[in-house]
Amino acid sequence: MQLNKEQNRAADHRDGPMLVLAGPGTGKTAVITERCCRLVRRAGVSPDQILVVTFTRAAAAQMRGRIRNELGADAAGMSIGTFHGIFYGILRAECRLSSDSILGGPERRRLLEELVSHIARQAEQEADLPELTGREISYLKGSGMQLSHFYSTVLPADVFREIFRAYERWLADNGKIDFDDIILRCRTLLLKKPEVLNRWQRKFRYILVDEFQDIAPMQYEIIRMLAEPEQNLFIVGDDDQSIYRFRGASPELMLGFPKQYPDARTVSLNTNYRCSGSILTLSRQVIGRNRRRYDKQLHAVRDEGVPVSLQMFADPREESEWMVREIRQQIGSGIRPEEIAVLFRTNAGCRTLVEQLITEQVPFHTADHVPCIFDHWIAKQLLAYMELGAGSRKRSDFLMICNRPNRYFSRSAFAKENVSFPELYAFYRDRDWMCERIRKLEADLEMIGRMPPYGAIQYINLAVGYGNWLKEYAAEHQLAPEDLTDVLEELRESAKACPTLEAWKARMEAVRQQLNRRRDDSGVTVATLHASKGCEYRMVLIADINEGIIPWHKAVLEADLEEERRMLYVGMTRAKDRLYLCQVRKRFAKSLEPSRFLRGLIGKK
Repeated sequence: MQLNKEQNRAADHRDGPMLVLAGPGTGKTAVITERCCRLVRRAGVSPDQILVVTFTRAAAAQMRGRIRNELGADAAGMSIGTFHGIFYGILRAECRLSSDSILGGPERRRLLEELVSHIARQAEQEADLPELTGREISYLKGSGMQLSHFYSTVLPADVFREIFRAYERWLADNGKIDFDDIILRCRTLLLKKPEVLNRWQRKFRYILVDEFQDIAPMQYEIIRMLAEPEQNLFIVGDDDQSIYRFRGASPELMLGFPKQYPDARTVSLNTNYRCSGSILTLSRQVIGRNRRRYDKQLHAVRDEGVPVSLQMFADPREESEWMVREIRQQIGSGIRPEEIAVLFRTNAGCRTLVEQLITEQVPFHTADHVPCIFDHWIAKQLLAYMELGAGSRKRSDFLMICNRPNRYFSRSAFAKENVSFPELYAFYRDRDWMCERIRKLEADLEMIGRMPPYGAIQYINLAVGYGNWLKEYAAEHQLAPEDLTDVLEELRESAKACPTLEAWKARMEAVRQQLNRRRDDSGVTVATLHASKGCEYRMVLIADINEGIIPWHKAVLEADLEEERRMLYVGMTRAKDRLYLCQVRKRFAKSLEPSRFLRGLIGKK
């Protein structure tokens, strides 16, 4: 394998700790692969004494394939896997742990949905609240923090702690452990049984860790134990690409490696083979504004290429229309759709683009799960208002909206499958104030029934008072009001092009089917910045690089802002030939400022 000078220095390393700073596109996989080969062929190390740890099964499979291609039969016995896979192997060998004891992903999701619904008692449960709660449980376990010291960002502290305790009780009662417990149990085993630790230290004499910037404290502690006493710990990563703090990852662990291992050698891979010169130069300027980082001197082997383009748009609609036109033009010039990616800060931000891609019949796929905004409870409630306005008298539709905003209706007033207004008046005939509320609801529904969806949502928001109810609901449940009002505005924008309720429902179904179809990696990639890590494309468009989005409005502390900047850096360095940085002036009639991350760095192209 042909390596450059820095890559060769890293691959030739024999004994003791080494830190390899591997920026984007610098060939870190090649270095890990070649070092494993040289340990076996040049140093005479037995393959079964080598451990390679990655963060995903896909990365492990890729590494395994490359090493087998290089070593052939000599690769037999080498351990290559994820943290969870390797640590599960130790537990299986030492404790006879069965895979039946591990809580699977779908089962865990159902459990968290049940616990969040029951304990948080939120009738209008956020679609991603169970997932976010699960992330925080994983963060808590992976960080080693005490429950009493942890404060949730998605739930009140006491509610989160109650959910966590109930979650742990369920695991104990059902004889299950989750993936995070694999890490904790392995750590406990190695701490309590020195003879077991010694056995695995003798087996794993050479340890290589890929994407080290993503390591969590508990994972690092186990790796450090296994690396003793020889300390043949070879870590490869880039602190500038550490973007998983919500999983417990901390760039400080990588920054502190030389203090943990004063004898460690350091090699910096500075040659970028991926990006054009103009893309790499601007990316370096962006990340160079972070304070807590290793200084690097990345340079591109490619020429300057096409200048990076900064585009400003009136709103997300204009932005999406332009993006799709540009994508079609580049596909026409010879770029395959699979070589193009559009990146967003959050998976909820891509709705306008997805609709435009469907309208223009541009093939695409989503790189991670994108929740359909039309499945949000706000969408269901708006739709129930419109169905009732169109003549529905279903009990389920009435129950969906009768107390949103609160009209003090009792569920017993809706006893039949189909409800009539005369029956409602009869139910409340002794309460004039309730009859007045019924008259107001009846008049509102009649008005809504005369309007196209866009006007109906405006009416429901302002005249019915639904927007104010959302703000009250957010305050009561300790949510940021914009998390709900933005969904309402997003739905209003979606309805703008639909003249009838049936047309809007057809659009909903088209989007839902596209998002739910089996991922096959064909077409343009639509992804979050998080999901883009590890990928590369000839053409990358990054949307909504505005204050409040990139950086995210919840990023307040310096550490949060530095991670937001790292996320943008990761997105920018996915691009090989063309990079478009897009901003909007307004979103939902609210003015937005351009992101601080680009100020003074680039002019409009």
